[in-house]
Amino acid sequence: MVHADLERCLDLIRASTAGLSPELAAQPVDGRWSVAEIVEHLKLAYSGTAKGLERCLEKGTPLAKPTTLRQQVRAFVVVTLGRLPEGVQAPKHIVPAGGVALAELLDRVKGDLNRLDAASVLVRDRFGSAKVLDHPILGGFSIDQWMRFHWIHTRHHDKQIRSRRQALERVTAL
Repeated sequence: MVHADLERCLDLIRASTAGLSPELAAQPVDGRWSVAEIVEHLKLAYSGTAKGLERCLEKGTPLAKPTTLRQQVRAFVVVTLGRLPEGVQAPKHIVPAGGVALAELLDRVKGDLNRLDAASVLVRDRFGSAKVLDHPILGGFSIDQWMRFHWIHTRHHDKQIRSRRQALERVTAL
């Protein structure tokens, strides 16, 4: 991978899930997504952005629309300050379906991160630092903003993965 943020995403997911049994990875905690479902959610986010960037290339133009003031403020908090608020519902297209084994998801994550990386290089070469694609909540992002967003989003979910993993391992140790 070329982009350091995407490489860090992969490293973080691998580190937080290393050695976790398939059974524990698939088990929800307190009615929330399982570790595997969180990884699936991240995979869907990466592949969704890659598809959007590929559409920019196919159409030959950035697809970002003008952002509202509210989107600009939210994007600043997330991308510049690195704070992803708790309790925001995931857009429907990146809600995990479940039922996919963690090992398979990890392979898919790597493939989707590579696809995202390749598309981002081509889009940056073609459109420079322009806002190229809309985030469904935060508005239009440039390639650099997309890469930073994915790193912050992955870090956010890494905390959830580690918390769920600790809870599951405590219960199984009893």
